[in-house]
Amino acid sequence: MARNKFSSGTLFLMDGMEYVIIRKEKQDIIVDLIQYKQRKTYSIFELEVAFYEERLTFKDTGERANQIKMDLEFSEDEETEINMKLEVLHPVIKGYFHKIKLDDYLKTLKDEKNIVVSKASFYNWKKLWEQYGDARYLLKRKPGPNKRRTLGEVIESLERIMGEKLYTGEEIRYRDIHRMYKGGINEINETRDEDDKAIIRSVQTIWRIVKEKRDYYRQQAAREGAVAAKLERDGSKPMVEKPTRPLERVELDWTPIDLFMVDPKTMDRKKAWLVYAIDVFSGNPLGFYITFEAPDSFAIRQCLLHCFLPKVYLKKLYPDVINEWTAYGIPKELVIDNASSNNSYNIEDICENFGIDLLFPEVSAGHKKGTVERGQKTFNDIVHTLKGTTFSNIYKRKMYDSKGKACITLQAFYYIAHIIFVDLISHNWSHSRIGGTPHQIWERAFAEDPSLIKELPFTKKEIKLALCGGSKKRKIQSEGVTLSETWFWSEELMQLKNKMKQEGDEDLEVLVRFDFADVKKVYVQNPYDYSYIEAEIDPNRINEYEKHYDLEPSLPIPYQQIKAICLSEGRKRRKFDDTHIIQAIDNIQSVVKQQDKDKRRGYTQTLQEEASIIEGLALGAYDYAMLGAPEEPETFHYVGQLTEDELKVKRGNKAKVTNEPKETKNGQESTVVGTPKVNVEQMEIVHNDAQRRQDNDDDLPTYETSMLA
Repeated sequence: MARNKFSSGTLFLMDGMEYVIIRKEKQDIIVDLIQYKQRKTYSIFELEVAFYEERLTFKDTGERANQIKMDLEFSEDEETEINMKLEVLHPVIKGYFHKIKLDDYLKTLKDEKNIVVSKASFYNWKKLWEQYGDARYLLKRKPGPNKRRTLGEVIESLERIMGEKLYTGEEIRYRDIHRMYKGGINEINETRDEDDKAIIRSVQTIWRIVKEKRDYYRQQAAREGAVAAKLERDGSKPMVEKPTRPLERVELDWTPIDLFMVDPKTMDRKKAWLVYAIDVFSGNPLGFYITFEAPDSFAIRQCLLHCFLPKVYLKKLYPDVINEWTAYGIPKELVIDNASSNNSYNIEDICENFGIDLLFPEVSAGHKKGTVERGQKTFNDIVHTLKGTTFSNIYKRKMYDSKGKACITLQAFYYIAHIIFVDLISHNWSHSRIGGTPHQIWERAFAEDPSLIKELPFTKKEIKLALCGGSKKRKIQSEGVTLSETWFWSEELMQLKNKMKQEGDEDLEVLVRFDFADVKKVYVQNPYDYSYIEAEIDPNRINEYEKHYDLEPSLPIPYQQIKAICLSEGRKRRKFDDTHIIQAIDNIQSVVKQQDKDKRRGYTQTLQEEASIIEGLALGAYDYAMLGAPEEPETFHYVGQLTEDELKVKRGNKAKVTNEPKETKNGQESTVVGTPKVNVEQMEIVHNDAQRRQDNDDDLPTYETSMLA
């Protein structure tokens, strides 16, 4: 990683304008706007914010920044080359170059280590190291693209053939294109002298030229339509001695957090790990990382990434944090635990490339990194006041239900951790130091010593790619690339997909790098020049996370969070009872078999059913059997609930049929239609039937059935 300072003579681009630093006055930087020759003043914080927001990039006067690998994935040959050059530059890196005689030193390298280096090469490497401070810049420059030497008449002939045959929609073999090209060249050669005849290129050369020169969008539009071609092109959018200055010695360690949190990976209660780095001189927290997985080299890289970047996001993402967090930078020495996860070439390579001295204390020598261990204890003492705490041991926990009280998720704990580190540690009085709070000690050191300057790479993207721990292989699709069923898309990514399609590499998996602490943005490696393309998370998916999982879109989204949601949705799908799908498919097949059988009979059954349905619709009526009417359609039954005594009295009255005249209110007689005599035996049968039904179910009431003319 290149090192740049806000010092005199430094060139940088901010908001599309080029500036040069004239001088530094305390916390202000005096700059000249080169294009308009205007002098301006910015505070260091304003420039740090611009760098964090990726509006500020340092200008590479050596023009090597775009010719190095952005990440730290080196081949064996590249690692050998870097290690050899670092070995040669050891006096320069360690600061004793002025004490040696170069001729004697180079002769010693040749005799003892068989490394042959000229003076010119040594000084070139020395200049690169002093300018950039990054071992990647010592690698040889990337070779540029080879220029095609094909004659213009060949290109012209192929463009004519492609215009006539390639964009019509019909299939054409590329060997046929070569035959057409060869025929055209032969016609041209017939009119030329022997010395002036054009050379016929091979099939492979013509194939490469066609892939390079063809308009793939136009070809797809002719074959599949403009909509499908546009979708294909654009994608679907939707430290041993006490240090004397800050960053001279930094200690890093990890510890279990004494708290049960809701694990977003399994939705169970689980304890997480804290990876924590602290500046020994001031006691100021430098960075941290929280994970539910056992800490490894990736977790250490994530913590270092947080250490190296300015914390200008604080007020925007965590407004409840009262104070500011100004500590960041690249340490001179890094002390980490002597554990197997730390003894990896990955960590050693990172420290070597950044010029950091990596120190491993002896086993069981925690006192040699006591600053970070004491800081971890301070952190956990504050955690013991939260719901779901496990305390430091079972004796202090006693009968406290830690799992039952747990309610804090990973995203919420990141918020709490920032409040702890900034307000309760950085801006709180330290009893182990004299001179104020860790923040005051840090700021006073920079104010009193102008030579202390915080260093930054050319871009934020550069350092994120070097340190972010996430790495996956994915295919680029129309929706972009996916991580845990979450899509990431950008226009530049779609352009890379189209290029890979033209080159025939559409099935090639590309490297996707991402920050475990925040996956709102990922970086996709271009397989042709090894640069990285940014792709952002689908905003519709963030809205779904907010709606169904109470995820706060304004805060960083940890990778474990979206992975947990993916696993949760998978569990829901597995638990869903979809056995009825088989029955539905069997029912469909049953209908198909019945239709196949009826087909051999001339669809007689289908035609009969259709005729019956049409007849019923035309008549608009149904017979009495379908309606469940009584056997004698001229008789209507009226059902009314009666007690048994009332039924007997009613039955006796009905046995007597009268036909007496009835007077109206005005005294005149009126004729009353008499009811016919009722067959007593028939009534008894009806009564016995009702009685039997009542005996079968005592809850049923007694009903009377009347027969009316």
